[in-house]
Amino acid sequence: MIVLVPVSMFSVNFSVARGRPYSRLERRVLEEIAAQAGVAPHQGATLTSLCDTFRVHERLMVEAIVTLVGAGWVAVTSGREATFVLTDEGQQACSSGKDPASVVVAPAPPCTVIFDRTAGQLARRGEVPTVSKQEARPDLNPSTPLRILRNALDESQIQKLLPRDSGEWVRSIGRPRLVTFSRYLPVRVDLADRAVTGLPRSWHQALSADILAVAQIRQEELEAAPNLQPAPHTASKKSSLVPAPPPATGQTPRPTPLSIVGRKPPASVLGAPALPQTNASFPWLDETDPLGIGGDGFTEQSIKAALFSEVSSEESHQLLITEALATAASHVLIASPTVNLESLSKLGDAIQAAVSRGVRVDVLYGDTDEGTTPQGVVDLLNRIGYHAAQRLGRDLVRPAEEPTGSGAGLLIFDGKDGALEAVIGDYAWVGSPDSTHARSVHVGGTEFMAQVARAAAGLWMWNGDPDSADRWRRVADRCQDNTAVSAARGDRLKDQVHAELIVDDEHAQVAQSSEDGSLRVGGTCQHKNGFAAGIRGISVVIRHPDTLATP
Repeated sequence: MIVLVPVSMFSVNFSVARGRPYSRLERRVLEEIAAQAGVAPHQGATLTSLCDTFRVHERLMVEAIVTLVGAGWVAVTSGREATFVLTDEGQQACSSGKDPASVVVAPAPPCTVIFDRTAGQLARRGEVPTVSKQEARPDLNPSTPLRILRNALDESQIQKLLPRDSGEWVRSIGRPRLVTFSRYLPVRVDLADRAVTGLPRSWHQALSADILAVAQIRQEELEAAPNLQPAPHTASKKSSLVPAPPPATGQTPRPTPLSIVGRKPPASVLGAPALPQTNASFPWLDETDPLGIGGDGFTEQSIKAALFSEVSSEESHQLLITEALATAASHVLIASPTVNLESLSKLGDAIQAAVSRGVRVDVLYGDTDEGTTPQGVVDLLNRIGYHAAQRLGRDLVRPAEEPTGSGAGLLIFDGKDGALEAVIGDYAWVGSPDSTHARSVHVGGTEFMAQVARAAAGLWMWNGDPDSADRWRRVADRCQDNTAVSAARGDRLKDQVHAELIVDDEHAQVAQSSEDGSLRVGGTCQHKNGFAAGIRGISVVIRHPDTLATP
């Protein structure tokens, strides 16, 4: 039996970044600028003095300085002759003893992704052989429910699917553009063996149950109403149902659900095979492993991350958020499954102290506890921001105006060294926490944190705040730049693990329990209908290097 899965097609523009180690000349120029600043702090190095020192052509020196200025390590001061001085980042890079590196950013060819409208799954176009509505014949073949109607895709999910060469990283992702809303993925179902052929590997966990249920209902309809048969492909498009001859007794047959005009037809009887005309339309389903997409195998999508600690108690969570607010340099994002004014008020002093230092504090929540309203949350955070830095403070504190519907328990902040870190789990940071079950992991690593920052942008998009979403996209871009630079320098992470970020409907792909020694931590919320239909939440799967399966 053929079952159709409704899908849509999106086109995604993106750019990739590659780290480039600096040349020996660029390194020496950086050191010379630092040295001349130490000798004459009020003068600094000039293009003439640098050319005289290194005895190179002016063009080569200009290229080296442009590279250092582009990296943000050298600044240009005005005067009779332009002088060059190190920025704070340049001084840090010069004193670290590490070889500097630059980032080369280039546009990549657009990528097309397929979005499943039943369970919200994503895959590359090459993994999903879709057909048009005319080819799919939804008037003859049953289809899974059309549950997901939104046209917004989360960039942290898309990032995993974007192709890039070895040594490249996804630097930035444009807004996904809907190309085609109505297409179908045909799959073959064998109810006897409970087998589904034609699904991408990563979609089996999420979609098999729906597909088998639809096939079972169709099978029961066919058995209950054998008085109708589908018309062949050559039949008139005005009617796809051909009534069977009436019984010889002259009695009027008892009406069945399938005798209603517009209902999907049953299989042919009287020796005719069930829907034979559809088999020829999807010949790839006759292969043992169609297009290499059959089976239930796991596709590795983990990336390198740093695991700092596992967090499980109320006290440990509170210490982490207090430390984050006390030490953050630029950003703190708090995403809580729930919010209530009492818990939020307890963090008021810590938030106020952070804002007074110029730190941006974002507060989002999945739902409100009883007695708390979204407007009450906004008013409280606006007062905290105003007391911290008056009007500037109200700009620095960004409260969500509506619930996100997400079950994520997420804390993001830039640590003492400026590197972005996250605490991911199910803890209600500003809600009524369940201290007996709360569990989180404290993680870092620039490549992984780029995905986390894009997930934060996704939360703001759900809340209808594109400006805040763009801000977190820029944070993600900087993380990817740092990843490219670290790779070019050959840096290695401490406490390294392999981590996979699971966002929203991706949770349907991952089994709740794992037997491979991996650790899954996060929070989700299931929505049955509406714009947010599906799974909303953020989790992480941690795999230690010694537990990874060998190829």
